[in-house]
Amino acid sequence: MVEKGFREFLVKTGVFLGLFVLISFVIGQKIVASSLLMGFKLFIYGGMGKVLLFSVLGFVLLYRDRLRSISFRDTMWQIQKWGNFIFLLLSLVSTVSFYILELNIGLFSPGVLSIFLVHLLFLSIFAFLIIGIFGLNFIVSFFREFKRELLYFLAFGVVVYSLMYQVWKLWPYLSLIVTKVSSYLLGLIGSVSLIDQYTISFNGFAAEIGEACSGVYSIFIFSALYLFAVILDWKKLVKWKAVVLFLPAIVGAFFVNIFRVFLLFVVGAFFSREVAVGLYHSYTGMIFFLIYFSIFFVLFYDWMKKDEFKRRQGR
Repeated sequence: MVEKGFREFLVKTGVFLGLFVLISFVIGQKIVASSLLMGFKLFIYGGMGKVLLFSVLGFVLLYRDRLRSISFRDTMWQIQKWGNFIFLLLSLVSTVSFYILELNIGLFSPGVLSIFLVHLLFLSIFAFLIIGIFGLNFIVSFFREFKRELLYFLAFGVVVYSLMYQVWKLWPYLSLIVTKVSSYLLGLIGSVSLIDQYTISFNGFAAEIGEACSGVYSIFIFSALYLFAVILDWKKLVKWKAVVLFLPAIVGAFFVNIFRVFLLFVVGAFFSREVAVGLYHSYTGMIFFLIYFSIFFVLFYDWMKKDEFKRRQGR
């Protein structure tokens, strides 16, 4: 029963992450194309979203043993199904309303009240989504059980987000490397030319390898989460293993970003330019990093632990 409840929790978490990415795909491109990003200050959520996705995955992976020992099923289904449905419906209504706002944003000017209302509408999409998927009873119970651990991850998010602006300055260097390597790989399967230092044209589809494709944020968050996990479990780990694995892990994350950019150009050139541009302006690319981090964590994190802790966990 406990394991079944944990599986249900994982499924619900996966559903939330999937819908989170889907919603970002739907509204992300329009946000960039309108004055919402700058005039209405929505740019603050770009980095927050990346931190949130990595934090959710990191939390589940790091505390998976404790999560297995809790009967989520006892609290997961206490809220009435109609309550969940209503909140999911409210999330859908908020998403549609926000999309309509994007299409008509020229009718509004960015004043204090309008900025507040736009942010409120934007945040309501995801607040209603979380409540609709997990239920209020489960959320309250979860916070009671993991309040200390959630504070750790909140501190992690605040520190990482506050440092992201400084890390952002590195994007031109990473973008240049990504441009060179990606253009070489694309040249193996099609016609490639460089329009300028950061812009690739591949079989008629052109795109700039800017901040979003440099991978600087994702690689930085990956590095921060790796170090955060190591610090939390420092007494349980073999120190040299944690140190030795760090550099290969970061190099692997960088090549995952190059693979993501490669696929973006393939989609744009051979399938749909609109889809490729939409992927560029959403959190879809984060899926690659989340999958990579999950695989890396599952394969190597237990290997880094000391033998006595492996024995306690039955490994």
